[in-house]
Amino acid sequence: MTAWAILRLLWRFLTSRTGLVILIATVLFSWHEVDKTSAVRRAVAGYVADVELAAKNAELAELKRRSAVFASANKNLLDQVARANADADAANQELEHYVSTVADDCAVDGALLERLRNQ
Repeated sequence: MTAWAILRLLWRFLTSRTGLVILIATVLFSWHEVDKTSAVRRAVAGYVADVELAAKNAELAELKRRSAVFASANKNLLDQVARANADADAANQELEHYVSTVADDCAVDGALLERLRNQ
């Protein structure tokens, strides 16, 4: 058989009712397989996007929590620094007061000596 004869038989088969039914069934099955693969790819891509979004939301919540903790710790530290500065200023003023009550000959008078004993 020559190639021409094979093509003629194939053409006759495909143009018959049975050949057309088999051709349509083959095309529909192929389309179904391709569509199923693409549907799986779309579903996987959707699931991956959902998981990535959930991970980013969890990361954002953690960063917000850390930011709140940092702000609270920073406020507490600034309050402690302000109290320490106020205590230091009070100690400096008290020291200046003691120095101002000492005479030029570096002798301590009785009132200062009594205050120092009470401290």
